[in-house]
Amino acid sequence: MKNGVGYLIGCLLSIILWKIDRQEIYYKLNYNLKKIIKHNALLSAVYIGVIILICLLLHSINNAELANGITTFLVIDISNTERKNLKRREKIHFYDSISIITRSIVCGFVAPILYILIFGNIAALIYSFVYNIHLQNQIKLFKLSFNVMTIIPAILSQLFLYAVYITRNKKFTVDFKGDYITNSYTKPLLNVDILAAYVESVNFYHYFNSDHTDYIKSYGDYKNKINDICIKDYLSIAYGICMISFIIFFIIIKF
Repeated sequence: MKNGVGYLIGCLLSIILWKIDRQEIYYKLNYNLKKIIKHNALLSAVYIGVIILICLLLHSINNAELANGITTFLVIDISNTERKNLKRREKIHFYDSISIITRSIVCGFVAPILYILIFGNIAALIYSFVYNIHLQNQIKLFKLSFNVMTIIPAILSQLFLYAVYITRNKKFTVDFKGDYITNSYTKPLLNVDILAAYVESVNFYHYFNSDHTDYIKSYGDYKNKINDICIKDYLSIAYGICMISFIIFFIIIKF
């Protein structure tokens, strides 16, 4: 049994030190490496080596609670979400904002604590690294790994949102345009975006490219527009999901 103090402190530090932009750190790391390494295969090998090195360093820490605190501080990343989203005013950025908040819920909180719970700290670090490198690159290995590792956390996040949707709208049906199963393993975050749009009673437009042609697909049948009120509301739901998730996580590790 773990007392959970390390995880709690790490989570609090992640929130307190909200100005540390982890994605910016990964961006600079990737940018500098790509100037030196031009081939994706070699770049992938370097990243795998970095992952192994980080895991070995974490494993070498003798104090379990210290290792727990460092892990949660490194993998939990939701504190920059509000600042990034409330600065966005243009219509197109409001649609981007839904996706940013979704990534924060699923990839910055639910997935890391789920992997800590099931597989341990190292699994959460690996997921966080894969997620952030995937954001910066189109390397197939990291894209595939990210999709596979995000399926379950995305589904769990959807369950929270679906409960909110039922409570607010008194409805049970959500139209995924027949794409739910495909999205679940090819674009696991998209279903969360769609459900979030239904929760907020707005349409969600998904832009994608297929066979060198750009497409746009609309989900929902609403007249409301995405605005700052909608984004603030989804942010409050996001923080609520994270808080409930951490409470459940804390209770489980205590027993």
